[in-house]
Amino acid sequence: MLRVPFLLVAVCCLLCAGCHDGPLYALKHANPYFVRQWKQDEALGTTDYQRKQELELLVRTVPSMTPAERSSWLVHLGKIVDNDPSPDMRHLALRAAESIEGAAALELVEGRLDDDSLKVRMAACDILGKRPEPEAATVLARVAGESTNLDIRQAALRALGGHGGPVAKDSLKLALQDRDPAIRLAAMQSLQQVTGQTDLGTSDPQAWVAYLEGQTDTAGSSRSLGQRMRDLF
Repeated sequence: MLRVPFLLVAVCCLLCAGCHDGPLYALKHANPYFVRQWKQDEALGTTDYQRKQELELLVRTVPSMTPAERSSWLVHLGKIVDNDPSPDMRHLALRAAESIEGAAALELVEGRLDDDSLKVRMAACDILGKRPEPEAATVLARVAGESTNLDIRQAALRALGGHGGPVAKDSLKLALQDRDPAIRLAAMQSLQQVTGQTDLGTSDPQAWVAYLEGQTDTAGSSRSLGQRMRDLF
């Protein structure tokens, strides 16, 4: 059977102004998860590369789609992140869903926080940091406090820098007391984003605690930084 690569079809459509209903025609009528008979194609040794190209194209194209077009892709992207054995494909599908609004998209991203792949879980944290829903901040705060993986905790704390409000601030304040200096650093960096306060720097967690509590650390000012840092342990 003659098979025309999806990417070639998409490029041709992009070059044909006025063809059908615009440059998104190919993407709307060819889904990278269901159109190809991937299991048959795997025998040819080309599937992974082609699928990766197709999903990369979709990641670039989704932001320019209408809300209706984005929603129509969400179900297919959910199938990929739930079923595809390749972490790279799940990661790309998650990135394609990044600009899709609504509770279903938020649920799709949140569901990847327990993915087997560290890359996918970190991408989920990053995307949650960019979403406007208050629930996203709540989920990130939970991950930052409960995860046993240092990389994921840092990713969640960095993502909280994209949220304001008491949930983000309380979670970051709690992280300032952590024994791990990498966690404290991530918390201070995010607090700079959340508060717009950069004068406090990222070397003194207690200064941030005092700032968040609306206090002036006059008692601590006479103590050395090393003494104040030892108070955390």
